[in-house]
Amino acid sequence: MPKIRMALAAAMLATGLGGCVGAAGISTLEYRSGPGYETERVYNSRIQADSSQGFTREACANVSHREVGASGRIVGTGLTTCDSN
Repeated sequence: MPKIRMALAAAMLATGLGGCVGAAGISTLEYRSGPGYETERVYNSRIQADSSQGFTREACANVSHREVGASGRIVGTGLTTCDSN
């Protein structure tokens, strides 16, 4: 009887973990400024482990640039790019 209970408990545990998902991520920030400008770059990377899909990865970069014109007006641009598998 104890062997049946252990086998049943193991089967229930395996079934319960069937949809298990885990993730880890990292972000870095780079900031530069000088007379009349500032530039900011943010890099994000995320790895996810899913029992049904395996490992997936997504990496994104966001670049923002702002300049102060001669009139004092602030002009900004931004670009975000992502890559995943």
